[in-house]
Amino acid sequence: MDIGLSSKVVLVTGAASGIGRAVAERFAAAGSRLAIADINEDGLAELGTRLGGETLQVGLDLGDAGSCAAAVTRTVERFGRLDVLVNAGAVIIRQPLAAVTPEDVERIMRVNMAGPLFIARAAGEAMRRSGFGRIILFSSQGAHTGGYVGSTVYAMSKAAVISLTKSLAREFAGDNITVNAVAPGLVDTPMIRRDVSEEALARFMDMIPMARIAQPVELANCCLFLASDLASYVTGHTLDANGGQLMR
Repeated sequence: MDIGLSSKVVLVTGAASGIGRAVAERFAAAGSRLAIADINEDGLAELGTRLGGETLQVGLDLGDAGSCAAAVTRTVERFGRLDVLVNAGAVIIRQPLAAVTPEDVERIMRVNMAGPLFIARAAGEAMRRSGFGRIILFSSQGAHTGGYVGSTVYAMSKAAVISLTKSLAREFAGDNITVNAVAPGLVDTPMIRRDVSEEALARFMDMIPMARIAQPVELANCCLFLASDLASYVTGHTLDANGGQLMR
C-alpha cells in the first residue's frame, strides 16, 4: 500500500545511532529522499555510506540555533524542499538529583527543549513555502511519569516537548503542516545499554505488560505513520509507545 512517502524529502536528526538511525532506515526503505543529521559525524558517515543513493549528511549541533537552521537550509538547497522532519536527537545525563548542576540543566534544556523548537521553526518555515509538511518530535514516557534512574532533568525537558508540539501544531495548522510527537518507553538503544544496568532493565521489564523493551524500528514505524497520508488529520498529538507501561 502506498502511504505517500515515496520521494518525500525527510530530515532525520540523531540519525547516527539508536532510534534516529532506525527512523532513517525505515524512511529510506519507504522510498524517501533523506538528509541525515547528527553531531556524531563518524556514525553519520557510516550510515550514509550504507544507505547510499543521494543521502545528504549534515553535521548538526541541536544545542545551537544556527546549526539547526543551517541543517534545514542545506536540505532544501540539496532537494528543493523539505516534506518531513523527524527530530530524534537528544541528550541525557543520568545522575542523582543532588548532583545536578546548573550547567547540566542548561545543556539538557538547550539540546532537548530549545533544539526541537529551533529546528522545527526552521522546518516549518520551509514547509510553508511548499504548502505541505509533517513535523515529528520525540518526547518520552518520562514526560508523563517524571522519569526513572536519575533522569529528572531529562524528563522535565521531554515534558516541554509535549507542550511545544501543541503550540507548533496550532502555529502551522493553516499551512497543511501537521506537528506530532512520539513518546517512547524504554527502547533498546546504545544509550540505554550504556547507562542502565542489567538489573535495572530487568526491573523495568517487570513494569511493562508486554514484558519486553521496544526495538528502535518499532518507534520508527510510529514516525512512518505520523508522516504518512494515513495520519493526514492528526496534529498536536503525542503517540505513546510503551508496551502498556503507562497502564500500570
